[in-house]
Amino acid sequence: MSALVKEIRQELAQVVTVPAGRARSSRVEALVDRARATADAPLLLNAMATLMSAYDRGDERGRMFEVFDQALRLWDEDPSLFGSRASNRLVGEFEWISGLDHPEVPLASIERWAGGMERRRALAGLPRRTVLAQEFLLATHLGDHVRAEELLRQWPAVEPGRPDTALGAWHVRQGRDAEALQIWEAVLAGADDCAEGPARVLAHSLLPLVRLGRSDQARAHHLRGYRLVRGKGQMLEEIGHHIEFCALTGNETRGLDILGRHAAHLDGGSNPAKRLFLLESAVLLLRRLATLGLGAEPVTGPPGPAWTVAALLLHCDRERGSLSARFDRRNGNTAVSDRSRARLEQQPLLERLPLGIRGGLPALVRATVPGGGWQPGPVRDFDQLLAEARRLRDSGHPDSRAAWSVLDQEAAGRSVDGCLRAELAAQRGLRLAEEIVQVGIWPSDEDLAAAMDAFDEAAEAFRASGAPAEAAVNRAHAALTLAYGHERGEEALAMADEAERAVRALAGAGAATPRQVTVVLLARGRTAAVVRSVGDVHSPGEVERFFTHAANYAEAEAEARTDEESPELRSLAAQAQRAAADCVFRNKGRRVVLLRACSDNHLLAGRPWDAVEPFLELARELAGLRERPAAEAAAAAAYEAMGHGASPVDPESVANVYLLLARLALESAAYEDTARHALRAGLWYEACAPEQASRQTALAYLALAEAYSETGRYEEAAEVVRALLPDARNWHGGDHLLRAREVLGRSLRGLGEHPTAAQELVEGAERLGQAYVCGPYYAAGLRETAEAPETGPEAAYQEAWENGSAVDRAGLLRSRARQSEAAGGHPGHAASILAKAQSLLEEALAEAEGRGEQGEELRGELANTWQPLGEFLAAEAERLAGMDVTRFEVMDGTCEIDWMEDTPYEPRKTAAVREARERVLAFHLRVADRFASFGPGWEEYQTGALSAAAEAELKLRGPQPPTR
Repeated sequence: MSALVKEIRQELAQVVTVPAGRARSSRVEALVDRARATADAPLLLNAMATLMSAYDRGDERGRMFEVFDQALRLWDEDPSLFGSRASNRLVGEFEWISGLDHPEVPLASIERWAGGMERRRALAGLPRRTVLAQEFLLATHLGDHVRAEELLRQWPAVEPGRPDTALGAWHVRQGRDAEALQIWEAVLAGADDCAEGPARVLAHSLLPLVRLGRSDQARAHHLRGYRLVRGKGQMLEEIGHHIEFCALTGNETRGLDILGRHAAHLDGGSNPAKRLFLLESAVLLLRRLATLGLGAEPVTGPPGPAWTVAALLLHCDRERGSLSARFDRRNGNTAVSDRSRARLEQQPLLERLPLGIRGGLPALVRATVPGGGWQPGPVRDFDQLLAEARRLRDSGHPDSRAAWSVLDQEAAGRSVDGCLRAELAAQRGLRLAEEIVQVGIWPSDEDLAAAMDAFDEAAEAFRASGAPAEAAVNRAHAALTLAYGHERGEEALAMADEAERAVRALAGAGAATPRQVTVVLLARGRTAAVVRSVGDVHSPGEVERFFTHAANYAEAEAEARTDEESPELRSLAAQAQRAAADCVFRNKGRRVVLLRACSDNHLLAGRPWDAVEPFLELARELAGLRERPAAEAAAAAAYEAMGHGASPVDPESVANVYLLLARLALESAAYEDTARHALRAGLWYEACAPEQASRQTALAYLALAEAYSETGRYEEAAEVVRALLPDARNWHGGDHLLRAREVLGRSLRGLGEHPTAAQELVEGAERLGQAYVCGPYYAAGLRETAEAPETGPEAAYQEAWENGSAVDRAGLLRSRARQSEAAGGHPGHAASILAKAQSLLEEALAEAEGRGEQGEELRGELANTWQPLGEFLAAEAERLAGMDVTRFEVMDGTCEIDWMEDTPYEPRKTAAVREARERVLAFHLRVADRFASFGPGWEEYQTGALSAAAEAELKLRGPQPPTR
């Protein structure tokens, strides 16, 4: 071997240390040119293989084909240039380079490569599986369904049980979701030895899972899968699957966030087919946003102008059409364009699938609160409107007020009888009174006068129509409205007392119904409650007694009756019990009893929509009393009641209940319940204005992340927390930020990402700068760093490292070495950590001795460092001795670059083991000499070092490891 050939081989071996990308590819390109000039065929093949690998890993696959074609021609001309291992690798591993993804590669070249592969595989003695796979991919790409199905039937006979992403994707395209998931099951269980296999399958499985109703699993696959492909330009297709999933499950904001992270690839990329898939996903998402009326919203697009949804949609659709047309021209048919258009025609599968991650555009959040404003049907006949309004009023429906408002407008200018005029005035008064209640104490004089005039008009009209009891009812409503006026409390109470006396007298004469009596009693109690809030007229106990009396009266009358008035009495009893519950706010037990009775009466009245708020209040109280099952049952009852047309509920109130339940479940280690409640809380919080509940939303999703982390779902937990951290400035306090980083650190540790876990914990503490709060977290970060085999002291030990002495630093490194061993790091790495500690201490000792100091503490630290260092060096030598050839090859870093020749690995392994054992012997002999130089008092340490040296020499002279 000439010096030049040896030099090129060495550079090829070293180039793998250069980060993948253009820099590595450029260096290998130069080495290929130099290898070609040597006329050394094996060297050239080795260089070409390294170049293909560099293009592959550097996301430059479009450059691979020419190199691959050259290598194939060399193999076809003279296979003897290749060793058996080189032949297998060339034919077996690189035959997937088909060119289908690149429209500039002629179809004839692709078919020629595919056709020649079967012959090459037969010569190399390899199975036919990959040839079949190439034929299958070609058939599916060209839209040849008949050929694809025929190849699919042949597959089990060629290689049974082998999972394949392409096979599953074809089943999905044909509408066979269940079959696809069955094929991918082994990959999801960890059976695929390809590093990218799980990421691909997780992405492809998203929509099939949703279509099969397995939404929870789809959510998990999205959180796990996107984390594996984020920021990876070679996985644009998988990124596109995640964007598509978001667009079709009501998570458009999440999809837009993902698209923004990878927007640069919309205008370029090394793989046109994958770029086309990303463009299709972008168009699908952006069309959905435009449909929602958000075309003018600003979004992140490729570098250049400022983008809106509409502008980016136009750009992406134009690029998509152009790129698909290029494939069609190459293929001679429209299969690619047809698939592209079909994909864009997909309709949303779910209105909203909660992911536990907030989106970026508040305008996209869909209010999930049932109910809304009442609208009349297409027929606007006045009599029909009147009948519908009366029906809604008598049933207590929440749309009653809206219906009467429409009727009031229709009645303007009409001649109506006195009874209807009274009804219209009464309903107008109630609407105006509700507006006053929303304003609170002391409304404007104009608003108060308008409501009072409406009730006075109603009372006079009812009295004139021969309905004195209804007149008393409206006087009671007027009293309650007057109570909100400035310093009108005594007048309001007097009016309420007058209305009560009147209705009782009428009831005694048989001229007032129990419903009318109850309405007046309830209004009397509410008037007292309002007046008490601004004065000392009544005590809380007195006010409660007003409501309790009204409730007891209504319940008793309802029990005794079976006519149409019974449901109304139940409803009034419920209202009185709810008001009584508000009077005993501090008496939790009594409040629970009243709220439960209130909810039950609303249900008995056949008005579940009115039970929503009482059920939510009941759930909140029960959760506060730590009665989790009962609280969950009350929340579930409230949610069920919403489905019956409840009037718009404050979404924050609903969300607060579910957040409380999530926290309670988390404390009880009921992690599945925690996740369920947290997802529902987050969904309701997102229906609020962003500034109203951003912190609570984060807390809900933080509880979700904790539940995931506690159950080993580390990937999902990490993804949820990472999505929360950018909005942490709105959390108003450091404890939740620390908790979030602790969950993230714990999850990353569970994934084996120790350095990142350590960084999260320490950064969470350092950013707050509150020693009394963050001290435990900072210490946890240092411990985490010690467990991180790849973390240097400069990364997470920075503060302790910079402020510590040589002794302190050595102690940190010794701790890190031990933790590395405990975390499964190999002994050689722990030894390298301790070697740093040894160097620090040696330098410090030399400086001390130069100053005339003995340095006894430093000598003791050296002794404490040398003992484990010797142990780790010896353990590393034995680890190498116990390796088989394949693992040794991988460890040595040569598996990627030396496959073009049949290298004898066993002699290399034997030499490496001997070298490692010689290092152990040399180390112990040097340590013995150093202890001797320390003088008296170190003899025992010197003897121990010599004993270890003797043992190392015996190992060195013993038999070599058996050949495997």
